[in-house]
Amino acid sequence: MHVIFRDLDAFGHVNNAVFLTYFEWARTVMWLELTGRHDVRGVTFIVARAECDFRLQLELEPIEVGVRIHDMRTTSFDFVTEIRKADGRVAATGKVVVVLFDWDKQARVQISDELRRTVALFQKGED
Repeated sequence: MHVIFRDLDAFGHVNNAVFLTYFEWARTVMWLELTGRHDVRGVTFIVARAECDFRLQLELEPIEVGVRIHDMRTTSFDFVTEIRKADGRVAATGKVVVVLFDWDKQARVQISDELRRTVALFQKGED
């Protein structure tokens, strides 16, 4: 990704709230790729909690946003995200807890063994 002008605040650096947007972009891209979906209805989870640890300021510059799935529970799991500057320094880390969700039934969904296998295979070799 590249930080764009609208992400900057009056001080010339990325506003803290925008970091969560970067997290959102990364987990959505990953999830759609992992599930083979290509539309907004393919996002079958809702956010329950989000946290971010800020380490370095970001300016108008290229960044890398990495994301992995961790700690899969019964109906929820964590997306763990890291934002790096072009030189490799970590600018922020974060965790977003999501709950699998059926939009039609408006109810949480249990994580299937098939999804657990799919996630494991998808992430294999990314360590």
